[in-house]
Amino acid sequence: MSEQVRVTYAQKKLLDLLQERKLKSWCEERNVPHATLYKLATGNIVPSFIVMSSLVPYFAPAEWVYFTDEDIPYEVRTLETWNPEDTSLFIKKHKHDYMEVAKKYEISETNDRNIFVNRRANITLLQMRKMAKDINPEEFFIPADETIDGKFYPEQGDIVLHSGKKMLVLSRYEVNKKYSFFVGIDLVDETTDGIEVVGEKDSYVGLVQTVSSYAYSRKCPVVVDKINSGNPFEEILAKFNQIF
Repeated sequence: MSEQVRVTYAQKKLLDLLQERKLKSWCEERNVPHATLYKLATGNIVPSFIVMSSLVPYFAPAEWVYFTDEDIPYEVRTLETWNPEDTSLFIKKHKHDYMEVAKKYEISETNDRNIFVNRRANITLLQMRKMAKDINPEEFFIPADETIDGKFYPEQGDIVLHSGKKMLVLSRYEVNKKYSFFVGIDLVDETTDGIEVVGEKDSYVGLVQTVSSYAYSRKCPVVVDKINSGNPFEEILAKFNQIF
């Protein structure tokens, strides 16, 4: 007995139209390419981001991401046609922590940079499926509202790259966001005059004598590491307070 082929909700709708001999007229009524939708229905091609963008008025993004043997955990709704060259809610939200996104969802750094920074690539359906448990697929096809300012505000304990320097963030997220700046200490690879900072990826030396505040201007900080759970932040602050 052959294994049953899984189909997505969107593909199932197209297959139903095909079996009812209505697919061609459906496409003509909506001025969408019949040849493309026929191939999508039969599984001969996988929908690209550009194709999905043109079809969001007829199929909710989640209907391409989830298979019919899965429940869709989000509201299923169609959207206005999306221009794939525009900046989506997802891109704007993660413009400055895209390296963390790449690591979490196993996207190559080059591909991630082309998606978020250079804008030479689009999210793929496979990548959407990897993110679906955390991110509603429609975030890739809708604009950000005014509450999303596109800036990344680091958390206390983040190790960030800003203006060519690596720094450990000392100030809390709430303060960083409210005043659009953060307080941190410079990190270097090695020195005899500093405190040890152990990250999840690497180890550093923090120069507590050079504590500074860094205001947001044209550049925002980018997270490159986080302090390791075995290197309690309270201990670093205690050493910092001993000096000042």
